Amino acid sequence: MGRRRGGGGGGVRGGGRGRGRGGGEEDDLHLHKAARSGDLDAAESLCEANPLALNSRDRLSRTPLHLAAWAGHVEVVKCLCKHKADVGAAAMDDTAAIHFASQKGHAEVVRELLASGASVKANNRKGFTALHFAAQNSHLELVKYLVKKGADITAKTKGGQTALHVSEHDDVRAFLKECEQSLKKGGELPSEKKDDSMLTIAEKPDDDKSLGEATKDGDEAVLGGKRKSDEIAAGSRLPEQKKTKVSLGHLVSENDKDEDVGEEE
Repeated sequence: MGRRRGGGGGGVRGGGRGRGRGGGEEDDLHLHKAARSGDLDAAESLCEANPLALNSRDRLSRTPLHLAAWAGHVEVVKCLCKHKADVGAAAMDDTAAIHFASQKGHAEVVRELLASGASVKANNRKGFTALHFAAQNSHLELVKYLVKKGADITAKTKGGQTALHVSEHDDVRAFLKECEQSLKKGGELPSEKKDDSMLTIAEKPDDDKSLGEATKDGDEAVLGGKRKSDEIAAGSRLPEQKKTKVSLGHLVSENDKDEDVGEEE
């Protein structure tokens, strides 16, 4: 399932070609490198100096935005989007930036991509959506966020699998199962309810304080209500779901050098 088509990958093959001046292709590679490493200053400078580099491709047809999204560099993603990078551009297998970000669980990047026009329902050649990638890789809060933003929980891959089918994490499966049941009953999805546990960091970046206050209030309530502990009923546990494993090796290049990719020397 892995794509083993030559080198290049997400990394920049830097210096081999045209070390002379004015090589547009070399500038393109430099922007890929800046995007992947998170070098915001370099990315900004390169975007202004050579706008055509914004949507240039590496050997796996990835743009700088794909690499920044994969690596989770939200400030670089903002920079590229500000300079009008194509947020819907597809790499090999029709994988878009939102898919790369969702596979890695980068909620802030996903939020920025959606704000810049990316489609939450976009799918790659195998039918995987951002929700499939987030669910398969156990990113619960991102799964909730994507559902809240309109992701289709019934969308199926070419193999007929929904996000629930490909998910491995019990909590993710339980949440998606609850969503499916709500849809069947015609009720609102769990992510649409007023529940602070459903709010992600991506939606509320300044909520650390409020979360701390909520915890404090909760502690005080527990201390103050110790006498009434017999009246508190334990919440019922959601049943464990059977796990299904699907490989995502086709997203990773052999030359990728991410710490967690594990395919580089």
